[in-house]
Amino acid sequence: MGNKEFLPVRTKEMEHVSGRKKNTLIFACSGLSNTGKLTMQAASALAFRRPDIYRAAAAHKGIDAVEDAASEGFRILALDSCTDRCATKKLDENGLKADIYLAFGKLT
Repeated sequence: MGNKEFLPVRTKEMEHVSGRKKNTLIFACSGLSNTGKLTMQAASALAFRRPDIYRAAAAHKGIDAVEDAASEGFRILALDSCTDRCATKKLDENGLKADIYLAFGKLT
């Protein structure tokens, strides 16, 4: 399987006003649980493999990276690993909103 099968891209949604693709900051839960660690590993892997598109930031380190990315025109993806929604809550507490929310539920 190619990467395109895992991450379908809608080019028109990614275009910035200037006509170039809009990058995405993945603001990931990075809690002490296994799912938190896996969420951050997934975000880091995407950012490592496609640094031209993605940047990763750990929720436990605060929102400075989110504010910087937003000022640079990045889309913000809040990636939560469980129902506690730590990444989303951290944004809400600071008056910020993600452009995209993704939460992993209980896998059975």
